[in-house]
Amino acid sequence: MKNRRAYLRRLLFGWALTLTAFTLTAKAQPAEAQEKPSQQEIAIHYSLYYEEYKNGNYEAALPNLRWILKNAPGFGRNDDRNFERAVEVYEKLAEAAESEALRRAYLDSALIMLDTAVPTIQGVDGNIDPYAWLIKKGNFILQHRNDLPDLVDSVAVIYRQAWELKPKETPLYYIEYIIRDYISKGDKAAAVAFMEEVEQHRADDPEVMNRLTEFRGALFTSPEERITFLEQQLEKKPDDLALISELFDLYRQAGYRDKMYEMGEKLQQMQPTARIYRMLGKMYLEDGNTEEAIRLYEQSLQLEGGRDHAREVYYNIGIAHQQEGRFSRARTAFRQALEADPNYGMALIAIGDLYVQAVQNCGTFEREDRAVYWLATDYYERARARDPQVANIATQRINSIARFYPSAEDKFFKNWNPGDSYKVDYGCYTWINETTTVR
Repeated sequence: MKNRRAYLRRLLFGWALTLTAFTLTAKAQPAEAQEKPSQQEIAIHYSLYYEEYKNGNYEAALPNLRWILKNAPGFGRNDDRNFERAVEVYEKLAEAAESEALRRAYLDSALIMLDTAVPTIQGVDGNIDPYAWLIKKGNFILQHRNDLPDLVDSVAVIYRQAWELKPKETPLYYIEYIIRDYISKGDKAAAVAFMEEVEQHRADDPEVMNRLTEFRGALFTSPEERITFLEQQLEKKPDDLALISELFDLYRQAGYRDKMYEMGEKLQQMQPTARIYRMLGKMYLEDGNTEEAIRLYEQSLQLEGGRDHAREVYYNIGIAHQQEGRFSRARTAFRQALEADPNYGMALIAIGDLYVQAVQNCGTFEREDRAVYWLATDYYERARARDPQVANIATQRINSIARFYPSAEDKFFKNWNPGDSYKVDYGCYTWINETTTVR
C-alpha cells in the first residue's frame, strides 16, 4: 500500500511538471469556445522557448515549450521536432535532478511526451513517423533502465509494435530483442511463432535468416546463464580471444549494448576485423552516433576482406551523412556504393530520397521545386529496372510523389515541353547539378 501511494504521488508530480492544463485533444471544450492564438503569439512563444533550449537553459525553456505543445505542436516545419525537444528537455532536467523522486518525475514527463507525440502531431496533420517514436520510447526506457525498472518489461512489447508497423525495415537488433524477451520469459512457443513471422517478411535478408537459425539452435538454452558463466571465465582469462568473441555475440543477442561496445573495443585491439568494425559501425549508427559510425565503417574498408562489403558500407556511410543533413556528402557515399555494385537498388533509391528530402527542406514548393521530383523519379525508375528486389519500394516511391509533379499549367507558364532536358542547379539545389527530362 505504501509503495502504491508513493507511485501515485510520483505520477501526479510528473503530470504537474507537464502542465495539468496541457490538453492533447479538442474534447475539453467545443472548438468554437477555444480562442486560437495568433501566428505572432505562436512565433513569440516558439522563439522564447527555442532560445532557452538552444542555450541549454532547459528549465527556463519549459513554460513556453509547454505552451507551444498545447497550442501549436507542429509549429516550425509541421513536424515532431517540438516533441523531440521536449523529451530532451525533460531528460536533461532528470540528469540534473537532486533527488531520485524528482529524477523519476522528469523521466515520467518525458515518457508522456513519447506517448502523446504521435496522436498530437497526427491530430494537426503534421509529419511524424509512429514507428520511429515507438523505437525512441523503447530505447529511452532501456537507456534509463536503472531509474525505470518497472518499465523494462514493456520494452519488448513496444519494439513488437514497431515491428508490426515496418517489418521490412526494423533493424535486426530489435528483432533479436523481441525473441530474447520471449525466451527469457519461458514462452518458447511465442518465440518460435515470432521467428516464423520474421521469416515471412525477411526471407531475402541473409543476416536475419542466419540469426534465426542460430536462435533456433540455441532456443532451449539460457543465454543469461551462458553470459554469467563466460563472464566468470573471462575474469580468470582476460585475454582469451574466444571468450571475448562469444561474449560480444551474446551481448549483441541479449541487447546489452554498453557491454557489447566494451567487448567490441577489446576485439578491435586484439584482433581487428572488418566484420567487427561493420557491426560496431551499425550499432553506433542505430544509436545516432553518426560520426563514430562513419569512422568505423571507413576503417572496415581498410581491413582484409573489408571491400567485399563495400556497397553496404558506403550505403550506411551515406545514411549517416544524410541524418546529419549533409546531402552532398551522402550522395557521394551512395555513388560509391553504386561503383561497388551498379545494380544496388537501395543506393539508387537513397539518392532519389535525398532529392525528395531536399524539396521538403527548401520549403517553397514552387514550380522549380516540384520539378526536382522528376529527377527523384529518374532514380527510382533506375532502381526498379536494375534491382528486382527493390522494385516494389521504387514503385511506391514513384506513386507517392507523382501527384506533386508540375501541373500542365506550370509547364505552360515556364515553357517546359515534355521530353525537354531540365537541369536542377539553382537556389538550394545548386549542389544537385543534374539533368532530368520534363515529363
